[in-house]
Amino acid sequence: MTWNNFLLIFIASFFAACGTSGEKELDSPTRGQINMSVDENVQAITEELVEVFESSYTDAFLMTSYKNEKGVVSDLYNDSCRLAIMTRKLNKDELSYFEGQLKFGVEQIKIGSDAIVFVVNKSNPDSAFTKATIRKILLGQDTVWTQISPESKMGRIDVVFNNGASSNLRFLTDSLMDGQKPGANVFAMSNPDSVIAYVNRTPGAVGVIGLNAIGEKNSEAAMNRRKQITVCAIGADSVSAWKPSQSTIVTRQYPLVREIWIIKIGKRSGLGTGFASFALGERGQLIIQHAGLAPAAPAERKIELTTY
Repeated sequence: MTWNNFLLIFIASFFAACGTSGEKELDSPTRGQINMSVDENVQAITEELVEVFESSYTDAFLMTSYKNEKGVVSDLYNDSCRLAIMTRKLNKDELSYFEGQLKFGVEQIKIGSDAIVFVVNKSNPDSAFTKATIRKILLGQDTVWTQISPESKMGRIDVVFNNGASSNLRFLTDSLMDGQKPGANVFAMSNPDSVIAYVNRTPGAVGVIGLNAIGEKNSEAAMNRRKQITVCAIGADSVSAWKPSQSTIVTRQYPLVREIWIIKIGKRSGLGTGFASFALGERGQLIIQHAGLAPAAPAERKIELTTY
């Protein structure tokens, strides 16, 4: 071999090695790193799922960002992430954008159901409402408690959400308010804990949060939140009003139920696929069940009977 040939082989090998080392390693269903954008209204249950998933697969890293619903959708649009958790499926225009314009495959996987929860100050004797009353409160038609209970001494009704672009507000706007804007008595705080704190110190306030923030019976954080407020019962009438719980979500006796969806953009089977499979699998569904929510695919209970 001549010196020139050797030199050419060396140079080719050098650049090939540089190209290989510079390539980004693709994630797999159980290892790698990806970004995930999550609706802040399901932060509590997402944190539990991610913690168990990452502890089970120690080479897997889900870089999770919690935002309002509009922020999550924006992350999907600008390709900041291709995995998201939301309280709704993509709408027709969003789905068309990813499947048509960008030619991306889209998977939408229901992993459970949550509920919109109304909470009041512990001193407030009124904690059971009809859907019609809730609608009037949200639209600013009922602004003082005497409009609901003539003997009430609670004063003005303030309604507080955790965010002005909250999926909670969007859900209620669509389902109860016929697309109308909320009344002047409705405003936003920064997160569910600030909503609970405001209701705790304001006798006439009504707070709106997700059940997953207070549903976990064994969670110290959820227990501390529950201690500060009273959870309201809601129904078609005062007789059929129910408080939100796992059982009333499943039976739909509680009327304000919304679903939790994993949105995966792209056809490749990577870490997003692995996490989605975990969340919908037996372990993930048990985590959702233990959080006081309704799992999409409840684990079967096997009971062995012994006869003598």
